[in-house]
Amino acid sequence: MKLIILIFTVVFISACTTNDTPNNSSFIIDADAILFNNNLPVDGCSERITIVDTKGDEVKTVLPTDATKLLFKNLLDGEIEKIPEGTYSGNLQIPVKLKYKETKEKGELICGWNQKSTVEQIDIISITKK
Repeated sequence: MKLIILIFTVVFISACTTNDTPNNSSFIIDADAILFNNNLPVDGCSERITIVDTKGDEVKTVLPTDATKLLFKNLLDGEIEKIPEGTYSGNLQIPVKLKYKETKEKGELICGWNQKSTVEQIDIISITKK
């Protein structure tokens, strides 16, 4: 009988134990964003994604993870190819709808005059031009 009570107590305690901290990587986030091409030649920043709020104000700058960078690059390169030859000024901003998951990874964003900042990396689930 004591063994049954002991087993029941262990099972009950382990069932009541929860992790109150949500795992952010399990939540898919829908957001409006802007893709920026590489503006380093004109003292801008390297390729990046800027999340924007409903008013269009920039909220945060992020980079795709290595695993999802191809989705970002394919859309960006596809838009650059559509620009008539000789008219591309190097300043491209593409409004997109973005579905992503946050990660705990960080990446390095390089801007003009070799300034570097650390930004969050995201796993892109889908990215479509508006």
